[in-house]
Amino acid sequence: MKKLITAYRVFTPDMYTLCAFLGGSAVLIGIGAFMNTVTIPGITLVVVSCLLASLDIFCDYFVFQGIFSKDFAFGILANSHHGYDVLRMGVRGDQLRRLIQIFIVEFGTGMILKRAMFEAGYFSDMWNYAGFLVVFSLAIYIGDTLSLNVTRNYTNYSEGILVITLFTAIESGLVLGLTCVFLNAEVHADSFPWIFVLAIIACVVTYCMCERINLRFKDSFGERKMGRFGDDSRKKMIIFLAIAFGIDFAMLPLMKYGFDRGIDLSVFLIAQMMYPMCGVALAKLFSYNEEKLPKAAYVIALMLAGACMILCALEISYPQTFEVNGTAIPYYYLVSNYVVIVANILFFILVSAAGKEKRKNAGMSFSRPVLSIGLVLLHIVLYFTYYLIVNLVFYLLHIYSGQFDITENFIKVLFSENAPALWGGVLLNLVLSALLFLGEEYGWRYYLQPIMQKKFGVTLGTILLGIVWGLWHAGADFMYYSKETGPQMLVVQVIACVSMGIFFAYAYMKTNNIWVPVLMHFFNNNLVSVLSGGDMLNSMQNKVVGWNMIPAYIIGYVVMWGFIFTPTLLGHVRKVKEAENVQ
Repeated sequence: MKKLITAYRVFTPDMYTLCAFLGGSAVLIGIGAFMNTVTIPGITLVVVSCLLASLDIFCDYFVFQGIFSKDFAFGILANSHHGYDVLRMGVRGDQLRRLIQIFIVEFGTGMILKRAMFEAGYFSDMWNYAGFLVVFSLAIYIGDTLSLNVTRNYTNYSEGILVITLFTAIESGLVLGLTCVFLNAEVHADSFPWIFVLAIIACVVTYCMCERINLRFKDSFGERKMGRFGDDSRKKMIIFLAIAFGIDFAMLPLMKYGFDRGIDLSVFLIAQMMYPMCGVALAKLFSYNEEKLPKAAYVIALMLAGACMILCALEISYPQTFEVNGTAIPYYYLVSNYVVIVANILFFILVSAAGKEKRKNAGMSFSRPVLSIGLVLLHIVLYFTYYLIVNLVFYLLHIYSGQFDITENFIKVLFSENAPALWGGVLLNLVLSALLFLGEEYGWRYYLQPIMQKKFGVTLGTILLGIVWGLWHAGADFMYYSKETGPQMLVVQVIACVSMGIFFAYAYMKTNNIWVPVLMHFFNNNLVSVLSGGDMLNSMQNKVVGWNMIPAYIIGYVVMWGFIFTPTLLGHVRKVKEAENVQ
């Protein structure tokens, strides 16, 4: 009895449901009043919402009807030996039902406002209008789910009602603002990007709430005694793949949409860099076996990725440019840089404040500092060596690579009057954007590398990880780095990722310090800015790579391939340690 009552309260307390739907009605009435197009009494919407809220409460009672029956004979959870499974399905069902109810309310109200919308010239056909209503409904659903999730912390109904009222007011303001943007800016024809982004956010929010309930009630029905919550490594891998690769590939249609219209896609690459870390962070946050973690820092990383995804949608919906020193820069790319700076500062403050234990559990400790710094400096030397070798081969074969001439510009850029300013800019960029590079390396080196090496062996696992890392860049290779020679760029990308991955893996295994590959990754990308005279944005885009250039890249990366033959990457060190442990 007590378990069932507790489980019911986790669902949707009656007053919270009524308050949420009444707030939703207020939003709709507010929009109608704002447009002066409500042709029926607003009380009708309130009545409809109350009826739907009553239906919601009735469905919850039906699921948990056993709490009103002495013999527990009626109700899905009654006399069930799988009560926890039913609880989880019930939570998902509850969210699905809520989403359907919101769609009913919003589309019903939309039909009331349809004539006025069309007469005002906001929409040209029903499909455009339907897209707007879908965006509107998803926005309300996300706000509703977040508010319900927060109010579950309150056992006092009065406090809960106050909190959900506050959330509803915030949600109402955001939805009204979104509506004004749609109608005044006339972007209703491009509702697909908004639907896509909001649908992803809705799925993530719903999943987070379901997992939170799972964690809270995992002991309620004796599941731990059954050993069900032991090793959850498979679950972590599914979450990681779903975020790091699933969202990456799911964003490709949006990139293609912008690519076909000649829109700059730089924001997409910033968002992409955060997906691996978000996958690891969510996997850890929803794991049953993790120790204390810097959760606030993880939240900042997740928020940065979400903000960049929204900016991606804005970039392809309202492409704008901003002129800086006579150079046209994509407006939302500039905004994303400011967002990254703020997130970067907050992240490192929170990581520092988290303490040694949490940093260690999250794999963010800076261990073996002398060796770590030495390996980072070695990587910079290897990078310039690679650059010299590649340009030398291009020079000997008379191949134009679009890069600086080895005999003039290379020395000029490194030792000219502007060199200190360029290098100072690189170091400043390190302070302001290191989180982006942690975004990738936290997924590849910290999480996936040990798994791949354990499954396939140290050497083969390292090489396969490099291939996976390279293929992960496929969308950017075809639509950003090289719009004309995508296949060749993808091959070069795989070669580069395998080669750099070898040295990164070597350095990470030697130091057990994730900040080492993070710094290496940063310098690998940002030294391009030094060698291109400071114009990093243009130097990264629209490269032309011929098949005859690929051998030069292979020869250049020999300086990093050599580390595959070290005892560390041949697995000798690990075997010795394992033998010592056995003894």
